Amino acid sequence: MPNTPLGNITEVESAGNSSYNALWISATQRLWRGLQFNASYNWSKSIDYNSLSSQGVVVQNSYDLQNDRGLSDFDTRQRFILSAIYELPFTGNRLVSGWQIGAIVQSQSGNPLNIVTTNSTVNGVANTLRPDVTGPRAIFHSVDRWFDTSVFVPVASFGNLGRNVVIGPGFNNTDLSIIKDTEISEGIGMEVRCEIFNLFNHANFGQPGNVVGTPNFGKITNTRFPTGESGSSRQVQLAMKLTF
Repeated sequence: MPNTPLGNITEVESAGNSSYNALWISATQRLWRGLQFNASYNWSKSIDYNSLSSQGVVVQNSYDLQNDRGLSDFDTRQRFILSAIYELPFTGNRLVSGWQIGAIVQSQSGNPLNIVTTNSTVNGVANTLRPDVTGPRAIFHSVDRWFDTSVFVPVASFGNLGRNVVIGPGFNNTDLSIIKDTEISEGIGMEVRCEIFNLFNHANFGQPGNVVGTPNFGKITNTRFPTGESGSSRQVQLAMKLTF
């Protein structure tokens, strides 16, 4: 309608690009003396302008997309995975034979974190403008202060801090299973299984607060995954299966 004030007009276009380079090493041991395993290691780097199309407006300056070129939100510099099963070499009666131990070990470095401010006067969108950085970006690895927050200063312009330059906590998890197969009679078998998720009860933290000036800026207030999912607190599961 005439004389109606207009707000932001969002334009969606395919204007970004990305690159991914990696070194991948794997090792596989087929069943040998009761042991089999598969291990892999990735050393990689992913760079883009915007990692997820579902995030809406995330660039601080729509006229300078190159300024938002940085590490992908999902970039993980190093990742190691090992899965193994070992058949214990015990033979004899039903009590000592048929035991297996399985393990899955995952370890990876952290994902990038984009530091932003609540200022919406420059581009009209809050939590997209990055601050100025005035000193070295020190990482303390503490829940209450993951990084030095004092070097990030909000400004009434496009900040000089790059996108995704702070790296959050890594992820480490070990799952263990103990399995016992028993032949009850001809054609009838029983499997008893004990599975332990996050064997060492290692705390896998989520990303610290990324909005300058907020109470949780630089603090970690949650774990990486909700309870019950991969990497949450230790959980033990028992199961029994009959086959015939």
